[in-house]
Amino acid sequence: MITRHEVLISLYGVWRLLLRDPRGVEWLDNSIDGYWKSFFCALLILPGYIAWIGFAPSDVYEGVGLLRIISVEGIGYVIGWVSWPLAMAYVASAVSRDDNYIRYIVAYNWATVIQITLFLLVLLLLFVLQLPEGVVAVVTFCVMAVLLYYHWYILRVALDVSSGAAAAMVFGEYLLSQFVRSITIGMLHG
Repeated sequence: MITRHEVLISLYGVWRLLLRDPRGVEWLDNSIDGYWKSFFCALLILPGYIAWIGFAPSDVYEGVGLLRIISVEGIGYVIGWVSWPLAMAYVASAVSRDDNYIRYIVAYNWATVIQITLFLLVLLLLFVLQLPEGVVAVVTFCVMAVLLYYHWYILRVALDVSSGAAAAMVFGEYLLSQFVRSITIGMLHG
C-alpha cells in the first residue's frame, strides 16, 4: 500500500522535473515496488479525468447511454494506462536502456498528475472564467506543447536517451494515445 508521504515525495520529484531539475528523479522510488506504486496515479487522477471527459466541449457522447460511456471509457482508461509502459518495456530493451526503464515509467506515471492538473486548468478557463473558445484553444495548444516537451525531458533524464530518440518516443506515445482514444470513441458508437 502506498503512503501519503510516498505520494507527496513522488509528486515533488515530478514537479522538480517540470522545473527542469534533473535531480527530480532522485525523489522517485525506482524500485520494483515503486514501479507498481506509481500506477496508483491512475486512481489519483481518475476524478480529474472524469471531469475532463465530462466537461470538455465535445459531441462524442451524444446519443450514447451512461452505462456504455462508463464501461467503454473505463476500458479505454485502463488500456491507456498499460499500453505505453508495455510498449516501452520493448523499446527500452531495444535501445539498451533496460536499467533505466523502471525509473522512466515511475516518472512518466507520476507526471500524469501534473498533466491532468494543467488540463483541468484549461477547463477552469473555459467554464469558470468563461474565456472565449479561441483563447482557450490557444491555451490548450500551449499546454500540449509544454506537456510534450515535459515528456521529452523526462525521457532524456529518466531513460537517458538522446534528444532525437526522446523526440521519436514522445511522438510514438502521442500516436499510441491517439490510437487508443480513437478506438475508444469508435467503441462508443459501434
